[in-house]
Amino acid sequence: MARTRASLTPEQRAIAFKALGESTRLRIVDFLRGREEEATGTEVAAETDISLALLCHHADALVESGLVIKRKEGQTSYWRINREALELLVRDLEG
Repeated sequence: MARTRASLTPEQRAIAFKALGESTRLRIVDFLRGREEEATGTEVAAETDISLALLCHHADALVESGLVIKRKEGQTSYWRINREALELLVRDLEG
């Protein structure tokens, strides 16, 4: 029977789990999950007790996974959790 709901490919799930497989990235995701609005990179770094340089290091994996959305305005980066992608990942796990 064909699936009628959206799902991730095995490759997409692997990318997401790889991003979540690192404790600093999990702290970033946990922080953003608790917010309704965007957070600046400075806020994310301060709340997760990491430097801005380390935050930038982890940005690519989180954005590539689709779990975090980052936009830049001038020199400021704004971060937010992609709730739809996170919910889709969880639904795929539940089968």
